[in-house]
Amino acid sequence: MDDQKLNEFYRNWQDRLPQMIDGYIYDGDKQLLPTRYAFSRFQKVIERFLTDALGEHEKIMILPGIRGVGKTTLLMQALRIERFLWRKDGASLDALSKLEERFYLDVSRLKLEGISLNDFFQFYEKIKGIQFEKLEGKHLILLDEIHYDENWGLFLKSVFDRTKGHKNLLVIATGSSAINLKMNPDLSRRIVIEEIYPMKFSEFVILKHGLKFYPPRGLSTELQEVIFNAPNASGVYELLRVKSSQVERFFANAPSGAEEEFFTTGSFPFALHVENRIKALERIRSVVNSIILKDVVTLKKFNTQTIGKVGTLLYLLANSDVVSYEKLQQSLKIPEFRTIDSLVEVLVMSGLLVRVPTYGKTYGSARKTPKLLFVAPALRSAILDNNFLSGIEGKKLEDYFALVYTKDLKDNFAVGLAYDFAQGGADFVLTMKDRSKIVVEVGFHKEEVRQVENTLKKTQGKYGIVFGSQKLELVGESIVKVPLGYLLLL
Repeated sequence: MDDQKLNEFYRNWQDRLPQMIDGYIYDGDKQLLPTRYAFSRFQKVIERFLTDALGEHEKIMILPGIRGVGKTTLLMQALRIERFLWRKDGASLDALSKLEERFYLDVSRLKLEGISLNDFFQFYEKIKGIQFEKLEGKHLILLDEIHYDENWGLFLKSVFDRTKGHKNLLVIATGSSAINLKMNPDLSRRIVIEEIYPMKFSEFVILKHGLKFYPPRGLSTELQEVIFNAPNASGVYELLRVKSSQVERFFANAPSGAEEEFFTTGSFPFALHVENRIKALERIRSVVNSIILKDVVTLKKFNTQTIGKVGTLLYLLANSDVVSYEKLQQSLKIPEFRTIDSLVEVLVMSGLLVRVPTYGKTYGSARKTPKLLFVAPALRSAILDNNFLSGIEGKKLEDYFALVYTKDLKDNFAVGLAYDFAQGGADFVLTMKDRSKIVVEVGFHKEEVRQVENTLKKTQGKYGIVFGSQKLELVGESIVKVPLGYLLLL
């Protein structure tokens, strides 16, 4: 690679970077934008890096996530981390004095210029007068959208191998949700992967309305432990009664209309301060279009006509409960069944959809009929322009439960999520770590327990939870009806 071209790119990048940083960390009134929950984790990682407390496999961190969840903002806030620390964070501020160099790079800009990561950092080491093998001061490198370099995995493996003799380099990189699929096992053993998800309700309320609406510290973890790790339904009920005053107090003081706003536009940080709901929905739809145009098309080869039908496919999925692949094929007029299967597969790989398989042994078309949910409720609202057919609006709660499962319950409590395909079956069947089953039904103003009773019998489940009732109630010996607020605070 021509050094003159690299030098020109580097100088132009450095000239533009300060203004770019300000655009990400300040609002229009020059006030610092609030930080997501994930920022506090990065603060701890950076502090541990600066105090030589990071393990060997922790010096490279990858942050996958769908577009719009604030990954670039997180990197920019990490780049200017001292502006987000309070005086009480004295230890963190003192540790920052050890940071000799920090550098942010958008890898997609390299791609546009035809420059590889490897070539750029060979040039970077030369102009900085350093070698990664012999770093003496602390260096923080932040790489945005690293997946744009086709050899990103080899580059990170090389960085890991070259820095085995010291703890003076920390690399934090973002990528698309599908980046995990392109990671070879050799690299995955050398790095930390931490997915960045759309916002849950409590984070939305804090970022939108301020710290005065912060739920009781640790309440989310405690509710998860109570609901998904109790010995029986009676245990869930009694322990939730203990927590009920905290939940009720939070919602008594919560901003009016917060729940509706969250389900409509509140999953993504960029929509927080777009007061016009129509414009917020338009911006979320633009995220969907970007995922189709920039992520889906790179995961698998489809012809132009097929790509043009992805938007219609998402509309059909957003506007239905469970729809068979055969009906999708007919509606979209796609000749080959496997094309529908491939389209759904890449939408799951891109992080846009969550696939929930059928529970137990099924036959015929049912085997090919997973429940396809959106990773955030606002995605469904945006795709439908917030116009829901009768019986479909409750699917936003299923989307939310899928987010809670994927982000928090999976691995911590459960090892599997399915749904009961049979007529009158429940929304979800959780398989817990001890292989027991918890049956879950969600809905607005949900009072029926019949679906949960049916699925409990079929699965010999431990107990069932019905989210969305008017009050906390124990039904018989095996079902607990739980108000919607408890689900929102999970």
